[in-house]
Amino acid sequence: MKKLPRVLIVDDDAPTRMVLRDQVRRTGDFEILEAADGFAGTALARERRPDLILLDLMMPDRTGYEVCADLRADPLLREVPIIVLSAAEESAATVAALEAGADDFLRKPCAMPELRAKVGNIARLNRFRVIAHERERFRWLLDHSLEPLAVVRPDGTLVFANGRAREVFGLPAESGGDIVAAIARNFRCDPPDAWAQLRARAFAPGPAFAVFQPEGEHAAARWFDLEVRAAEDGGEVLLKFTDRTGWVRRELETWSFQHLIAHKVRTPLSGLGGTLEMLGEIPAVTGDPEAAELLGTAAANARRLERDLLAVLQYHSALFRGGAPVEAPAPAGTLADLVREAATAADLPRVAVAELDAVPAAGLAASLRLVLREVCENYAKFSRARSAGLDVTASPAPAGLAALAFFAPGAVPPPDVVAQLGRPYWQLQARFTGEIAGMGLGVATARLLLRSRGGDLTFAAAPDAAGLVTTLTFPAAAPTPAEPIPTPALA
Repeated sequence: MKKLPRVLIVDDDAPTRMVLRDQVRRTGDFEILEAADGFAGTALARERRPDLILLDLMMPDRTGYEVCADLRADPLLREVPIIVLSAAEESAATVAALEAGADDFLRKPCAMPELRAKVGNIARLNRFRVIAHERERFRWLLDHSLEPLAVVRPDGTLVFANGRAREVFGLPAESGGDIVAAIARNFRCDPPDAWAQLRARAFAPGPAFAVFQPEGEHAAARWFDLEVRAAEDGGEVLLKFTDRTGWVRRELETWSFQHLIAHKVRTPLSGLGGTLEMLGEIPAVTGDPEAAELLGTAAANARRLERDLLAVLQYHSALFRGGAPVEAPAPAGTLADLVREAATAADLPRVAVAELDAVPAAGLAASLRLVLREVCENYAKFSRARSAGLDVTASPAPAGLAALAFFAPGAVPPPDVVAQLGRPYWQLQARFTGEIAGMGLGVATARLLLRSRGGDLTFAAAPDAAGLVTTLTFPAAAPTPAEPIPTPALA
């Protein structure tokens, strides 16, 4: 139900109140309140908070001047417009009323058209004043928010950016300019066509997506979840960026830690327990009670250590407090060596490696090793790579980057499923509640890890064969310049 503007009439004369009530109703739709003296008028104003007060000056016990001054001293009523009515001399009464805090003055008997015009104008101006006040308060809240916030028009033109948005995305303090172009200078979005989709629907609300900044020379990677809030009238749109950097870093650290433990420690530990149990069954050992007891104790401890390790992994996955990803040192080796190592770990005996002469950027080898292993393990699970082989070749890439293309024969998922493969933010979105669903997030987190280092992981159906092509892009080291040829000295 629509709320009507509220008008309070304070006058000790009943016939005057009746005339004023009739004129206000002729002016528009108002809720009308009445009080017969200054005390009742003050109490009613504090109780009901009117939008306009018509106040008689000459009343017994408490004058309109006193009521006006009292209302202006009340923080909740100081902004309410007041029109005072009086039969006193206009000049002196007007000055005294305005000094007491009145907004306007009418001399009795009132000219009815003038009264209606003043009531209509002041009620309208007061609505504008309230709207302006609320807008100013809203802008203050926006500007002091810890999350980046921006207001844009449906075409993407920037109207307002709070301090945090200006700081993170480099947005200007003044309005104007295309917000997408400004953010895209340093940030990318996932899915890659999310900005185009947002423009196509004129910045109307839709699925949330992510914007992220890859790791740079002087800054760590950052991730933000973007939500759109549109006004009901289809006007300005609020863009809210929620910082997910800490959460994503924690996931990357957890995933890397679990992979290293699982592949470096868990496998040999599992074999150790089985070997000790087998040794305990050798007749020479079973015939020696002391040796049998020692081997039994060692085997039990190995199994216990394996169980404890799994418990540590689960605890780490649930409670790990992440910071910036730390790159573990990696043994020296060529890119082809890293690929063959990952294929061997994934039990892929047939891998064809060709034209892999790129060199990963400094400090990237350990992350690249984890991603390569994840890619090879997925080909081992979901393709015929074990029987038909895995092909790995160099692929075209932008300047400063290198790319590897992986292919193995196998079934290709439908196009819409291929489009969703490896989208970390769509998968992570369901996990923001803190749900822990096991060890790692597979290719989603592998892709996230690459993106944090300036690379990417993409998927597409092979154009001329049944199988999926996975392209792994990563920053490459600049080629070592050739030694200059010495110029012979002139005789």
